[in-house]
Amino acid sequence: MQGCIFISNRRSLLLLTSTLLLALAGASAALAADAPTNVSAKKTADEYNQDEIISGPFSEYGEFDSSEDEAQDEKFFQFGRFFGVGLGAGSTTATGNAGKLYQGGFPTVSFRLDYWFDFQFALRLEVENSKHNYDVPPDGLTDVNLFRVMFKVKYYFDTRDLSAPITFIGPHLILGAGYYTRTDNVGSGSGDASISNAVQAQNAIGFNVGAGLELTLKPKKTYLQIEVGMHSVQFGDDFDPKFKTAGIPDRTGSWVETSIGLMWTW
Repeated sequence: MQGCIFISNRRSLLLLTSTLLLALAGASAALAADAPTNVSAKKTADEYNQDEIISGPFSEYGEFDSSEDEAQDEKFFQFGRFFGVGLGAGSTTATGNAGKLYQGGFPTVSFRLDYWFDFQFALRLEVENSKHNYDVPPDGLTDVNLFRVMFKVKYYFDTRDLSAPITFIGPHLILGAGYYTRTDNVGSGSGDASISNAVQAQNAIGFNVGAGLELTLKPKKTYLQIEVGMHSVQFGDDFDPKFKTAGIPDRTGSWVETSIGLMWTW
């Protein structure tokens, strides 16, 4: 009886083991069949999320605002100018009552440093000096020196769609401000001994506007600059009626300058 029970138990154990193995095999086959479907679903979800990121409100953020700006910057680094050093010469004349008093103004000499931000905007540091004179009582013959240090912003017109000659001359506008010093060396013809041979200096802040042309002599190397500008500056003695007896009630007026210069760029 015990042998029969043992054999029966072994048969039951084998049957149970076989059933479990078949169940595990079936489950593995089912998982293998479902695996491609899950990967595909995951891939679809990833692609969907990627599409959402690309089309999101911040997805186009980058170093440049647009591909057009990036192309423009690349073109500037390849064909543009960065720094320039120049020398200029010209003439400065006064208008208004100052024009009745101050004569001369040639030559006006200048030293320039230019820095280009891009093809259209540049910053300039310019130092200028011009010599003038007058011979009006009570001062008599007097030499005048007008010195100025100025910062200017230059705006170049976009001439890409215009004719070649206009592109070649580089038209631009100029706007700036600076520190002006006018020094009068009063001559011996003065009728007032207290100011005879005296040096009278006036300092002021002034503004200037102008326009110019920039002819290319050698691309990216050498340029010929032709510029005209007007300086608006008010010195402390501009309303002094010192020369009223000579028909000049005051020294008010603007200063007009024309110049031509060479600019070497890198």
